[in-house]
Amino acid sequence: MARVWRSNAGKYWLHLRMKKQRLSVAGLVILALGIVVWTTLPKRSDSSGSAASIPVTTIPERETPVQPSSTLAKSVAVSDLWMRPSADVASRNRRKSGFAWVLRALGATEQQLDRLAGGDLNGVMAELKQKAKAGDLASIRVLGQLAVINCRPSRGHLTAFKSRQITEAQALSAADRDWFTTTVNDDIAFDRQMDSACDQIDSKEALSSVTALGIQGDGGSLWVLSQSGLPVKDMQQRLREASDAGFALAQYTLALWIDAGREGAAGSDVNKLDSVELLNQSASAVPASKAELADCEYFGECEGIPVDIDAAIAHAREAAQDGAFSAILKIGPHLPPGQMYPNEVTAWRLVDASVQQQGCGGGIFTVRAMQNIMSTLSAPSITAAAREQAEQFWSAYGAQIKATLGCGP
Repeated sequence: MARVWRSNAGKYWLHLRMKKQRLSVAGLVILALGIVVWTTLPKRSDSSGSAASIPVTTIPERETPVQPSSTLAKSVAVSDLWMRPSADVASRNRRKSGFAWVLRALGATEQQLDRLAGGDLNGVMAELKQKAKAGDLASIRVLGQLAVINCRPSRGHLTAFKSRQITEAQALSAADRDWFTTTVNDDIAFDRQMDSACDQIDSKEALSSVTALGIQGDGGSLWVLSQSGLPVKDMQQRLREASDAGFALAQYTLALWIDAGREGAAGSDVNKLDSVELLNQSASAVPASKAELADCEYFGECEGIPVDIDAAIAHAREAAQDGAFSAILKIGPHLPPGQMYPNEVTAWRLVDASVQQQGCGGGIFTVRAMQNIMSTLSAPSITAAAREQAEQFWSAYGAQIKATLGCGP
């Protein structure tokens, strides 16, 4: 079975989301309008393990109080949690989130991300080229990432896939179909803009500059090189080098590969990498690392990470508060009320669906995703108490989640 990483984060990060989508043997494939990396790895089983008492991480906990429905606070004011944004806003959010998760790490500014998401592709490309020629580190990295991913020869396949989604949208209600179709058409129009902007980029020149920085040991540049179509063995080597240089996305990616048993990912001999160490190193920059830790700690299927139910719950909650919901939605239903009340799991499921509807987390928007969002938000089985707790979570963490996923103001 495949385990898929989604965004926010992707999709932080990647969903993201970084936990719903996983790494394929060919490497990371950027999907959200040619930006978001969606990955595929073997899925661990859903069976729980027995509790152990050995903690495996030093990440500080941000505990979410677990409350029975009878002790919930009085209802808070209704927020935008339940409001569907306009189609153009959702599409822009999806674009910015798709750019942000990786380009931020490479040094892109919020202003550049806003301009990219808003369609000023030619202006941003020209700015990046000028700064890259002057030796600006971040511009060299970002331009290289855009060149090897967004401007790759196969990018047209994504537009064709989106067009098929419009045809399949007949399965939606009239109101949902109109909103969905407008959103996807906006994405397709943006893809055409990207195709035009790619004409400004000399991919060989951009990659040459990135390679020069990679030789000097720059972690972000080594990451970009790992995405440039190398054979798997060479790609893994670039990722290990990027990880050694402290680049968090490389650390997280390698941890996923190691946990999935991907041959060669950890390296060998004295330099062999350890999954839990990589996840701890990347956790502050990549919230999905905490979700991966939670999975490993709960199911006990990651080498070197013993079962620790309490740590798994803490990491799942902390990841959710930063927009990486996969772990809490996966392990929460297995937990007895003494460890996590059902309302908490349902509340996070509602927040997750709302975040997806708002376009946070990036990724290609599909009819299946739209159907799942609507069935979650309108499910008659969801209690008023669960909705109230979702409101409380959104009030406490909504701005943080949106900012982390790259779709906040």
